[in-house]
Amino acid sequence: MSAFGTFAIDLEFYAPQTDLKDKSKIGMAQDLFYTQLMSLRNVTVIDKRNIQYLGTPSNPAPDTIVLYVEIREQGDTWLCTIHGEQPVLNKKISVTNTYNSFYMILTEAKSSLQQIISEITSSQETAKDTSNPSKQSGTTPSFELLSGTWSGEPNINKIVLLRGGRGFVIFNNGASMNIKVEIQGSTIVCTQTGKSNASFFPELPREVALVAALDADPIKWTLTLSDEKTLSGTKYSLQMVRGSGVGTELSATNVTWTRQ
Repeated sequence: MSAFGTFAIDLEFYAPQTDLKDKSKIGMAQDLFYTQLMSLRNVTVIDKRNIQYLGTPSNPAPDTIVLYVEIREQGDTWLCTIHGEQPVLNKKISVTNTYNSFYMILTEAKSSLQQIISEITSSQETAKDTSNPSKQSGTTPSFELLSGTWSGEPNINKIVLLRGGRGFVIFNNGASMNIKVEIQGSTIVCTQTGKSNASFFPELPREVALVAALDADPIKWTLTLSDEKTLSGTKYSLQMVRGSGVGTELSATNVTWTRQ
């Protein structure tokens, strides 16, 4: 199943909007974002990289998504805003992130794109569900109901859950972690996929996290849906052993996520 459900997405990707004078950086950014879009399943990308978006898509179909990136240099930082629109339906969503360098924009390209597409398609599906009360699922968990952006942990900037049983976690330190999402009855289980990284354990001293990450068990959450905007439960991750300056152990902590 695709990360964006079983339906196909037609997406028009336009040239970046930026005041940068360095054409090589502009070309690098638009090519990387385009490549990352092309790697997403169930997304058909129409290449408009040589055209500035002026408010009207070339394909007037209601489900057509328009996407373009805005990059600005602001002192010692960089602002990158991804704009997603469904012009015919008058829907607009933007996600802005701040980076310490231009190249950090490129390292988070895929997760940022997944987030904006997930949010605009979530908006689309939510509109469909509320127009047909018989399809509303209340607080019974489903991938459709869970999809969106969540927050609530001190060291995590956002958690994005996608319809296909996947998602990703963006930490405040800039690290990005992929997760798989499983529904087991009324329980939602989110589990880290891929190798551990010291940046996944910001609660630990850096030198301890570097060693612990080498053979750490995957971080896992077991959650229940209190209502459509609240997930609560337990997180299983590494914590310092009490009385030890270097030892770690897998510990459980209570967490609450709130839909953004």
